[in-house]
Amino acid sequence: MRKLFLMMVMTAMSSMAFAYDFPVDANGNCVIKKEYPTSKSDGDAYLAVKSWMNSQSFIQMIANSDVPNKSFSYNVTLNTKSSYNPFAGQFVENLVFTITYTKEGGKALIKIENIQIQEIYAGFGAKNKTNPITMKINEIEVAKKAIADAEGNESLSKRDKKKIIKENEGIVEDNTETLEKASTELYQRLENLEVMLK
Repeated sequence: MRKLFLMMVMTAMSSMAFAYDFPVDANGNCVIKKEYPTSKSDGDAYLAVKSWMNSQSFIQMIANSDVPNKSFSYNVTLNTKSSYNPFAGQFVENLVFTITYTKEGGKALIKIENIQIQEIYAGFGAKNKTNPITMKINEIEVAKKAIADAEGNESLSKRDKKKIIKENEGIVEDNTETLEKASTELYQRLENLEVMLK
């Protein structure tokens, strides 16, 4: 009965669509491209996107390039998760990326690349690590495969099988939560930009 329940849960998890959208291209890079139809002039569209940038509560914005009324590129940091546990410390997750704006004809073009997840821990010690978002996506795939392999391996003891499944379920759950929060924060902001460019 227990085995049947575990198989049903795993089947549901594997068929579940994740609520994050970080497309990975054939080269293994995550790049998001958005086109916003706009009737605004080049100068007005530039100012609208600049105004949007300044209103998004990015915790850091560093200019790479800026050509007034034409285009710009910034490295930005967006906080996606903060939590504090008095017994464990503070946990912070940020989405770090490069955003580039250009305009072609009646379209404002946004390109988001070099997407990374920054994880900061302060408590019993301190840790600050930044990794490409594709690393989180790959970790989920590897953990899902490890779960499937453990379930199908009859030579493993029940104890070992349970340990492998539990560890990898934790990886899937944690990374999925991180990606879902980051995706939600980013795409909500991109929807707001669409309104400003109409």
